[in-house]
Amino acid sequence: METLSGKSDPIFKAARKQVRKVLNPLAQGAAPSDEDIHAIRVCSKKLRALLQLYRPGNAKADIKQVEQLLKQLANSYAGLRDAHVQEKTLSRVISQLPFEDQAEMQPLLNYFATNNRQASEQVKPIAAHQGFADILQLWQQQLRLKHRSDPGKGLDYSYRRARKLALDAHASGEDETYHQCRKWTKYYLYQAQLLCERKAAKPSITLLKQLGEQLGLFQDHCVLEDSLLQSPAQQPELANLSQLALLAIEQQKTLDKEIARQLFEQLYQHPHVPLAC
Repeated sequence: METLSGKSDPIFKAARKQVRKVLNPLAQGAAPSDEDIHAIRVCSKKLRALLQLYRPGNAKADIKQVEQLLKQLANSYAGLRDAHVQEKTLSRVISQLPFEDQAEMQPLLNYFATNNRQASEQVKPIAAHQGFADILQLWQQQLRLKHRSDPGKGLDYSYRRARKLALDAHASGEDETYHQCRKWTKYYLYQAQLLCERKAAKPSITLLKQLGEQLGLFQDHCVLEDSLLQSPAQQPELANLSQLALLAIEQQKTLDKEIARQLFEQLYQHPHVPLAC
């Protein structure tokens, strides 16, 4: 069976291109901006999606080693990113409340703004340049495409995994299943962008982007909900405001799920991937 070298491996080349795109504007040793942090975490997700394309011909343990390094890098920035996103999400939720309630929510917004500043001061993430260099080095050592058809098989695997999770989420309504569906939908999206002819795949890619964004909003609402339940709701001066925010979040989550279900029906009708590579 033909085994492709690292130099001719299109998946590794795509991963390296994504890394360069993120690192080029980021000087070594410089503190990353919010935009840089977001780009680093998105790049980590894209690389994790590309890793799934090796599934047909590589040991799961070998893929897992590279994936663990990617998780470590992304998670080292999670505190910074999550604090920023929670403050932004709460602002959006408050803006949708009746006008007379919005001003009263300022103490709660101040609480999350303080947490955001503290996270910026306390979190010490892995240096992006060194982190990605270690990941790409291990990737090139551990993984090989066994055949040129393997990426297409990996795409079909991701589609079927995302489809099953979409069906399960639709049937159960469980938050965690929606989160898992988002992960595999993103994997499927990034893989389709790499492997499929853009013009033919454009309608599906457009819908996948919409679904990914909708499930991303849903996840942001869930993370904010958890944070409100853990701390502000226990403080007497913030308890009532937290309850008001939680009610608004629950309404948003219901809407998020309904929009996601509509997109599920458009994207995941077939048992196998409908896109040609």
